[in-house]
Amino acid sequence: MEVCKTDMQKIIKYLDDAARMYDNHPGQRNVCRAWVIRQLIKKLNKKLVVTSK
Repeated sequence: MEVCKTDMQKIIKYLDDAARMYDNHPGQRNVCRAWVIRQLIKKLNKKLVVTSK
């Protein structure tokens, strides 16, 4: 099974929405979850840029 560029973009958008949701909730646990999700988004964006060249 291959993951195409549009699939990756949808995944990144979904993760970004999840990070924003966690940011809107109080508590250190939610802040940490949002941070981890954003780190994953950065990693996926790097992979997306490298593979699309």
